[in-house]
Amino acid sequence: MIRTFRQLATTGLLAFVAATTAHAQNYPTQPVRIIVPFGAGGVTDITARVFAEGLSRELGQPFVVENRAGAAGGIAGALVSKAKPDGYTLLVITNGMFAVNPLIYPSLAYDPKKDFTYVAMLANTPTILAVNPSSPYASLPELVKAAAAEKDKLSFSTAGEGSDNYQVLQLLQQATGTQFLAVPYKSGTESLTAVINRTADATAISAVSAVSFVDSKQIRPFAVTSAKRLANFPDIPTVKEALGKSVEGGSLSGLAVPAGTPAEVVKRLNAAIAKVAGSQLVQERIYSKGSEAVDPTQIAFEKRVRDEQAKWATMLKAVPK
Repeated sequence: MIRTFRQLATTGLLAFVAATTAHAQNYPTQPVRIIVPFGAGGVTDITARVFAEGLSRELGQPFVVENRAGAAGGIAGALVSKAKPDGYTLLVITNGMFAVNPLIYPSLAYDPKKDFTYVAMLANTPTILAVNPSSPYASLPELVKAAAAEKDKLSFSTAGEGSDNYQVLQLLQQATGTQFLAVPYKSGTESLTAVINRTADATAISAVSAVSFVDSKQIRPFAVTSAKRLANFPDIPTVKEALGKSVEGGSLSGLAVPAGTPAEVVKRLNAAIAKVAGSQLVQERIYSKGSEAVDPTQIAFEKRVRDEQAKWATMLKAVPK
């Protein structure tokens, strides 16, 4: 009797493994949803749509982008955390969602450490620190000097707590020992408009979104928050070049799936993302526009998540309440 039970159990396990393997080998057999946590037109949305196009070609099924904005990514995070873990619902997750939001919001509808499997990074998009062209400050050192003279004297617009320019502001303040008056808006567009309208003294704008505003001289760029100058902005120095202090930040995006998604599905997705990342499509429409290429391996993404979580846990302890 015991032997028969064991045989049945073993047979059942083997059948389950075989079915799971077959599912992974055939994946995908239907359209795949990519949930974007922000509205259409932003850098995260643009990145998602370009990769969706590439993945559709690579894997032979439509990858359909759905924008689920709200709650600083909380609506999208909650939706995907509760989705069936079969590889047909993906989440574009950002460093703000997995490293910053858990520290600044009392409760989240998702747990970034338990609810997701991190598949691959897509791109890192630094920001450009900028002011209005009529600003009395002609350089980043002048702006920082003025901010250091009096706490909360100069205003810095952001897209709200946890956003990429909020993160850059924290990094800049820590590096320079200053404290700007942080002014939150509902979106990156509104925070940029505040500088254009001279409602705010300074901001940080995504390098991808900044192109037309720099070209039309609606903003005066001071420095880019990356390790090296960007190919499409060769005349804009890095913060380290401008100040002698390193400030590297912006929006890191990657793809995640619900925890429990079969490992073979994750592996297949990761391999496809790596191929798309190296394609001419992504090179021309993402990496040449101000975003930076990143290591597409799963182990690199998992390490980056842990590093970002540790960094911001230390960083935000010092943020004035």
